[in-house]
Amino acid sequence: MSTHLAANRGSDPETPRALAALREVGAELLAARGLLTRVDRKYVLPREALDTLLLSVRDDYGVLRAGTRLAARYSTRYFDTADLRMYDDHRRGRCPRYKVRMRHHLDRNLSFLEVKRKGTNQQTTKAILTRPFGAAELDPEGRGFIEEHCPIAADSLVSGVSIDFVRATLVGEVVNERVTIDWNFDFCHLNAGTRLAHLVIVEVKQARYSNHTPAIRALRALHVREQSISKYCIATATLAAVKSNTFKSALRAVEQL
Repeated sequence: MSTHLAANRGSDPETPRALAALREVGAELLAARGLLTRVDRKYVLPREALDTLLLSVRDDYGVLRAGTRLAARYSTRYFDTADLRMYDDHRRGRCPRYKVRMRHHLDRNLSFLEVKRKGTNQQTTKAILTRPFGAAELDPEGRGFIEEHCPIAADSLVSGVSIDFVRATLVGEVVNERVTIDWNFDFCHLNAGTRLAHLVIVEVKQARYSNHTPAIRALRALHVREQSISKYCIATATLAAVKSNTFKSALRAVEQL
């Protein structure tokens, strides 16, 4: 297990009280809301607005428990080429584009290698490979998986930014939708790092674009506007010497919180 991963296993998730007002969802409902092909819509909130959001959707969504917690701890390492081709593709708005990451679910002792693809139709697809818990680097099986799902040569990928955060996952009771709510961000790249304790990123995952779901209505009631934001790109733009003009709006929204 990596030092970075092990050091964060004991962090306090600061679970919002309002999360306990939601019903817990079971495996059957979660499986019905897999949405591996979907539309992702993202929003930025201040930390103090989180309880209000949760209470406004409690009748329409359940919460997924992670082990003994309602808010799960994640640690994610991204991979990119030495010249940051994947970041640059995102910055330029190219499609299709890809992200490759190793994600550790700390409360369930699970690790997954994931390849995300955003197509020209703005749909996101995700391929997932189970890895030994705590795996930090790409082994031959992982590289073969990347070659199968990503046009960028696996041998050209190197470790990039790491992002630790806490996540609550909400699942639509009736609507075919999942909502992930992330906060307590720690960004790390080489010897640099920063913490964004005030930031909440909400991602609404839909089978097709719709403004008429309870989550979207609740976000609009809070006067929160949809943002083109990526944790990977924000972390890279914040910590690495890269061009970031495309993300000025998202970076400004984060700063204004």
